[in-house]
Amino acid sequence: MSEGFTDVMVRLLDRYFPERQIILRSRGEVGFVTFGQKSQVALSLAGILFLGWLAYSSLGIYLQLDIIASKDAHIARMVGAHERLNADLRAVEHRYRKITANLENNQRVLGDVLRQRANLDRMRTELLRELSLTRKQRDLALNRGKQLQSRLGRLESSLRRTLDESNDLQLNLSQVTNQLSPTESDRDWEQRQRMALAQNLNTMQQSLSGLKQVRQNLQVDLESSEDMVARLTDQRDRAFSTNQALNKRIGDLESRLEQLQLAQQTLVENIHERTDANILELETVVQLTGLNLNRLLDRINHKQVGTGGPLLSSEEERAFAGEWVLRESSPMLSSLGLLENRLSRWSALNAVLERLPITPPVDSFSISSGYGKRRDPFTKRRAFHGGIDLAGVRRSRVYATSPGVVTYVGWKGPYGRLVEIDHGLGLRTRYGHLQKILVKKGQKVEFRQKIGLMGNSGRSTGTHVHYEVVFDGKPLNPKKFLKAGKYVFKG
Repeated sequence: MSEGFTDVMVRLLDRYFPERQIILRSRGEVGFVTFGQKSQVALSLAGILFLGWLAYSSLGIYLQLDIIASKDAHIARMVGAHERLNADLRAVEHRYRKITANLENNQRVLGDVLRQRANLDRMRTELLRELSLTRKQRDLALNRGKQLQSRLGRLESSLRRTLDESNDLQLNLSQVTNQLSPTESDRDWEQRQRMALAQNLNTMQQSLSGLKQVRQNLQVDLESSEDMVARLTDQRDRAFSTNQALNKRIGDLESRLEQLQLAQQTLVENIHERTDANILELETVVQLTGLNLNRLLDRINHKQVGTGGPLLSSEEERAFAGEWVLRESSPMLSSLGLLENRLSRWSALNAVLERLPITPPVDSFSISSGYGKRRDPFTKRRAFHGGIDLAGVRRSRVYATSPGVVTYVGWKGPYGRLVEIDHGLGLRTRYGHLQKILVKKGQKVEFRQKIGLMGNSGRSTGTHVHYEVVFDGKPLNPKKFLKAGKYVFKG
């Protein structure tokens, strides 16, 4: 059977690969180049291999372009997610500022209401004091009127007695006149007696006119006292009506104050819920990185220590402050204090998140070596790897994964060309094996700012960037930070 197969192969070779000659003619001379079966088979195999390699290369290029397109789409999604996150952060910050402005406006309105209430209380106290003085003046006027009435009565009784005495004197005068003797001496005596009686009568009449004048004066004083009592009574009535109006206004202000407090309480509760949700998300992101959250927050809080408070100079402002001291045990103020603490924590967490390197330093990559113990590519022994190797296309752009200050640039032993960035809070990132460095030491870099080009410098077996995240001098697993970044940029 093997001989038959051999015969078939020989016949096929003779049929498809017969001996061929190529005629070459130059300057009238003719030459021949002969190609035997083996040469033709070898050339055919070489052509087939070339076509296969060409097809394989085309397929590889197509697949690589497809992978690059998918990576570009993924990068575009990440950039869009990052932009949406920034928009959400700006919206949250805008809502926070708006809520803070509303709270400040409500506090100002509340302060105005409390000041108005204090002013109304002072006006009410002054009116009550004036009303008390008016009542005392009215009582004094009534007592004075009673005294004038009693004095007038005494004067009227004295006037009656004087009139009675005058009538008696007139009667005695008439009797004396009737009893006059016709004698001259008696007439003179009677004349003198009559003159004395007339003089006494004139004196009595003058006293009577004086008593009438006194009675008229007393009557005028009594009328003025009655007018004063009437005015005081009118002032008392107006004071009562003003007091009632003030009580009604105070009631309206108290109801308005209760409505403002209820609206503020609802607003504070809504802010509480949103702030707690945002705080939970931010804490989850930090926990995914493996960092000590409390240590980071302590460092943020130490950087944000501040003092302040209102300047109280006038009596009214001190009274207003006293109103708040009296109310500081209310649930509203305790809720506001708790909200202030939660907002401070949310602000501190945002400050931490701004400094976390949670994005990859290159756009398109594959992890060629992970963090931790691995087989060294040169010694083939187990060794600790303090970062991750991100393989990609040579001269790909390398970006800063978080804002910070460049602390080292240049050649650093096995790292090759290295860039180190300090992000604050004890966080640093390192980018090794670069082809070219595009920043300088001491330069401030922003998030996603280009700092170098991917290369193969230093102790490296191929094009990649060695990426490290260091916290307080200890290397951490950068994959946890990238995982936290995926959580942030999700959706």
